[in-house]
Amino acid sequence: MPKTLEKSILEKLGNPSEVDKELRSFRKSAMVLSSKHPRLIIRYPKQWVAVYEGKTIAVGRTLNSALREVDKKGIQREHVIVRYIDKNQRTMIL
Repeated sequence: MPKTLEKSILEKLGNPSEVDKELRSFRKSAMVLSSKHPRLIIRYPKQWVAVYEGKTIAVGRTLNSALREVDKKGIQREHVIVRYIDKNQRTMIL
């Protein structure tokens, strides 16, 4: 890879320790959604759930309402995983 392209990619990624921290947070949130999915179905049926750093931080009947709650808490949307909770799993590409 050319040196300038490599430098450009690294500049966009940012500080390696910050990238590591963000990836760990994302992993923790993803694990909550997959491991606790049956509990989430019981607690939040047919609702949108936003998870940040392994914790449910917002719930809404619509995606927009859940994202508004995320915004109110001052958390950047790109650091949050949002999933629709339903017994019948759907594949959604957002």
